[in-house]
Amino acid sequence: MTWIVDWTPPARVSLSRLHWQDAARIDEAVERFAKTGEGDFYRLPEDDAVTLRLRVGSYRVRLTRDARERVLRVWFVHRI
Repeated sequence: MTWIVDWTPPARVSLSRLHWQDAARIDEAVERFAKTGEGDFYRLPEDDAVTLRLRVGSYRVRLTRDARERVLRVWFVHRI
């Protein structure tokens, strides 16, 4: 089942500062995860039950899932 992707303002700003090819690859990975659930994601021990971290090359996308509204909220993108 498909999820709606909601990019928060900080996530949009961080994405806009990246090279366009990296930004496109990140957007594609988030959309694929929203549509199919496929992706290289993980949780850290300090993360709550709804927080996920999606790996996209050398970037990490931090997002949360709202199961009731079927929304993936992207909080920020950073490079490791």
